[in-house]
Amino acid sequence: MANEQRTRSASVRPRAEHDRSAPHGDPRDVLARLTRGTDRAGRVTHTEHLPPRNGRHAHWPDRIRPEVIEAVRRTGIERPWEHQARAAAHALDGDSVIIATGTASGKSLSYLVPVLSTLLDGSEAPNGRGATALYLAPTKALAADQRRAVAGLAAPLGTAVRPAVFDGDTPVEEREWVRLYANYVLTNPDMLHRSLLPGHARWSSFLRALRYVVIDECHTYRGVFGSHVAQVLRRLRRVCARYGAEPVFLLASATAAAPGEGAARLTGIRPVEITEDTSPRGETVFALWEPPLTEYEGERGAPVRRTATAEAAELLTDLALDGVRTVAFVRSRRGAELISLIAQDRLAGIPAPRVPGAHPDTAPHPGPPPAPDPWAAHETDVIPPTGAAPDGNVGPGAVAGPGPSVGPDTVAGSGPGMRPSTGVEPDTGLEPGTGVEPHAGVRPDTGVEPGTGLEPGTGVEPHAGVGPDTGVRPGKGVGPDPGVMADTGVLADIGVTTDTHVGSRSHAEPGTGVGSEGAPRTGAMGPDLAGRGVPQGAVPGAGRRGGLSSRIAAYRGGYLPEERRALERALHSGELLGLAATNALELGIDISGLDAVLITGYPGTRASLWQQAGRAGRAGQGALVVLIARDEPLDTYLVHHPESIFATPVESTVLDPHNPYVLAPHLCAAAAEIPLTEADFDLFGPETGSLLRKLEERKLLRRRSTGWHWTRKERAADLTDIRGSGGRPVQVVEADTGRLLGTVDAAAAHTTVHEGAVHLHQGRTYVVRQLDLEDSAALVEEASPPWTTMARDTTSLAVLDTEAEVAWGQARLCFGSVEVTNQVVSYLRRRLITGEVLGESKLDLPPRTLRTRAVWWTVTEDQLDAARITPEILAGSLHAAEHASIGILPLFATCDRWDIGGVSIALHPDTLLPTVFVYDGQPGGAGFAERAFHTARAWLTATRDAIAACECEAGCPSCIQSPKCGNANDPLHKRGAVRLLTELLRSAE
Repeated sequence: MANEQRTRSASVRPRAEHDRSAPHGDPRDVLARLTRGTDRAGRVTHTEHLPPRNGRHAHWPDRIRPEVIEAVRRTGIERPWEHQARAAAHALDGDSVIIATGTASGKSLSYLVPVLSTLLDGSEAPNGRGATALYLAPTKALAADQRRAVAGLAAPLGTAVRPAVFDGDTPVEEREWVRLYANYVLTNPDMLHRSLLPGHARWSSFLRALRYVVIDECHTYRGVFGSHVAQVLRRLRRVCARYGAEPVFLLASATAAAPGEGAARLTGIRPVEITEDTSPRGETVFALWEPPLTEYEGERGAPVRRTATAEAAELLTDLALDGVRTVAFVRSRRGAELISLIAQDRLAGIPAPRVPGAHPDTAPHPGPPPAPDPWAAHETDVIPPTGAAPDGNVGPGAVAGPGPSVGPDTVAGSGPGMRPSTGVEPDTGLEPGTGVEPHAGVRPDTGVEPGTGLEPGTGVEPHAGVGPDTGVRPGKGVGPDPGVMADTGVLADIGVTTDTHVGSRSHAEPGTGVGSEGAPRTGAMGPDLAGRGVPQGAVPGAGRRGGLSSRIAAYRGGYLPEERRALERALHSGELLGLAATNALELGIDISGLDAVLITGYPGTRASLWQQAGRAGRAGQGALVVLIARDEPLDTYLVHHPESIFATPVESTVLDPHNPYVLAPHLCAAAAEIPLTEADFDLFGPETGSLLRKLEERKLLRRRSTGWHWTRKERAADLTDIRGSGGRPVQVVEADTGRLLGTVDAAAAHTTVHEGAVHLHQGRTYVVRQLDLEDSAALVEEASPPWTTMARDTTSLAVLDTEAEVAWGQARLCFGSVEVTNQVVSYLRRRLITGEVLGESKLDLPPRTLRTRAVWWTVTEDQLDAARITPEILAGSLHAAEHASIGILPLFATCDRWDIGGVSIALHPDTLLPTVFVYDGQPGGAGFAERAFHTARAWLTATRDAIAACECEAGCPSCIQSPKCGNANDPLHKRGAVRLLTELLRSAE
């Protein structure tokens, strides 16, 4: 239930290392100060008060070693909560367990205590390594944070517990020690897939003694990424069995519906569920905030609200002035940069208070007069989208819907002869209803990991001479060898290709392998405002003009490792007072000491919403959480329907380990590790036998008497990138100096770092001089052009197979396989602030093809007549319904709207009827479209109601307009969409 996501308690941490100043006011008082004045008070549409709760204690099981219990007591924890003791008992009994309790409920201690006790027993074996444990985290930063926690907790145990991180940042000289001597290894699924499992013989002593596998933040393993991790875990179980080990799986998640079912799909083992949260929590005040309307007008005179980005920057400024330690979560990398820059600009002239723990009233207030708000009429990416993407032509009458092709709020038009991006309507001669919108699966520079809640940054481990250069190259298909797909048709004939146009996934850090996100814990609640701001230039992205501006910074993926480490240290030490961050900090990294969280736009799922909200108010403190609505259908719907947040459980985890696009490359990897036999069929799933035969036909595997063997020279593990990045990341390099600025996901490169693109990095603006796809490098030069750039592309969609079909009267609701082809063809230069188009430049980039799953519905001519839909408004009605349905789908599937795309067309050549498609942005599908198919009536009913409830006259961003519409939101017909959906749903009854 929702309450399970709103808990607070002590955790595994030792006593605070930093001085804790008094909290800066009750969260109710903080909210009251933020809403002073009539203009502010009216922005809060709902306030939910989540009351404090007392905890229930228990005793540790008798089998826990007394040394471990004493070590826990030294951290200040005398007794566990009941759910911690229950989880520990099951773990000692050899039962796999999932602990699905609230944020900061002490889940780490639940699994650490039995693990440490078992490791202590194992240390008494003759070799000192009679038991080992493996910890898997979705990000390197979380693993590093957990290592610090384990090391601190286990310090009184001496050398009996030897924790070590094994990831792309681990120095080569340390890796041999980890393999031979560490008994608690912390890593991530990427390293397990690419290094540990392929090299299992070198890990034999560790694997032979493996007793526990801890899977932290397991709710992040969903969609295609989760499906890949599920197969990696099956490979791990198989390799462990080879060495006589059968480890117990301990899973932890603060946000999961039906946690046992999700964990069973992930691991292949049904665990015991522990869902009752017995920890205490402090009061949380949760406000829903809708920015006000501005004097600006959008397309076709639609009213425009102030952007969530500008609103978050203003609130972050006010909270900093009030001494309230705050993280502002934002959905895009560029949004994080902008919020920090705006806040720094407004705080530059404000000196930091000199008295430690000063009351907020001692801080200068209300601060400098607000500067003109150039961001008021433009969403997140006004120092703008270096290249948003939206789609191309699908044929006469086609209008494609908003998809994950672009970063939040970036916009772009289609190709030649199409209307350009939002707010721009040059006379292109475009016929009404022709064009496309953002292609699914690519989110340039968003910093958001589709369907996983992750920041890009975890990728390839360069072990044994295999580094990032072995990743899949854009446009080259499967495997590190550009000729593999071209020469052999690897996996192609069985419908298993590694299509290049896939969701934005994480990437390898340059030169180090697996990247990282997130940040370690901070110090106490309430900042030390002794004027000890960050030394000028010491913290990447922090304000460099002194005063409070030096206490504000941005945190996102794409930074270099040393930049992220510096930010993490500053956050950990309390030097930073405010941080604008992408979803990296959403995970379980302990950042205790935060007073408030700003959530800039609904993060896509209720699971992510509660994870982000849980970052504040740890250790039983009160917390303020503010969800700031963006001007789009779902956000508007939520802030006016609070029951959808506070009275609705989190989503079920969606993953499909048996997806052939996922399973086939893992069968190859498994065969390379240990030859496959028929005895493995039950482990890998019912499709195993048929896929093995197809892989054998393609000469990827060879069957011998001992089973199926991998026969190629290439590493089988390189056939797939489990985060689906579609290739190695593109390195952004300063052309004149050769300095590496950062990286961009391969799937996003065409739209974000094409030649001529404007690229923003840590507040500095660069222009891309050259994009070299072969070498995965973008050469840039620093410049300050008075424009931004937006990519334009073309998209077409073909139905490959209809797998399921339901008759809704004369209408048809269908689910099946489709092929989406996308090509970036040009980019626009638009003047900053006004959006005026300054010109268009052609691009010559290769097309990308995506085979995926889609849900679609068709209507007949009679139904159109019944809905009073004339030919003149047909395309606009379909287009409006499609926009809104994409925006509402995240309420019904565990997805972010950037994970899905859409196309609407008045006469589709495959259906020969007016058709609306919504498709997954991942090869083979991610389960989102299938979920939409099975919940279609509720999904489309909510879509119709959201459109009808909007108070605008002809459509606005809060109902049917999309800021990324490649058709410039034309045509759209609001009333037609309501009538059309009403008739469609009437037929479904």
